[in-house]
Amino acid sequence: MKHYHYLLVFIFTLSLNAHAFQPKIEIIEQFDNLKMIAFISPEDLNNNPEWNPNLKVPPLTVSEAINAVKNFTKSLKPIREIEIRRVPNYKDQWHYLIKSADNSKKSAYDIYVVLMNGKVIPAMIEPQGYK
Repeated sequence: MKHYHYLLVFIFTLSLNAHAFQPKIEIIEQFDNLKMIAFISPEDLNNNPEWNPNLKVPPLTVSEAINAVKNFTKSLKPIREIEIRRVPNYKDQWHYLIKSADNSKKSAYDIYVVLMNGKVIPAMIEPQGYK
């Protein structure tokens, strides 16, 4: 009977950590001379409003996207560049890419993916290889 107790504890522990094993949607993009990667959960993408740029204005304005990044980072780092792009392989899903200055880090920039619902996802900058 004691073995079942350990099995139940093991299953319970795995279930608590199950969220860590959720599949993620990977975005790899070139942003100027930087290659970036970000991971979006399917749930976040499902909560992202669809947008057709030929029919209406974006659900999230540029200033709202900038404010979302500033609230997320809790800083006033200067914004260096903004682009709006389609989520790869998703017809009506769009996001902003926002590059902000960060002189305290080696890369000198931080890049954020901002979904049209205001969700901010930090992107990782791929290091440049040696030539």
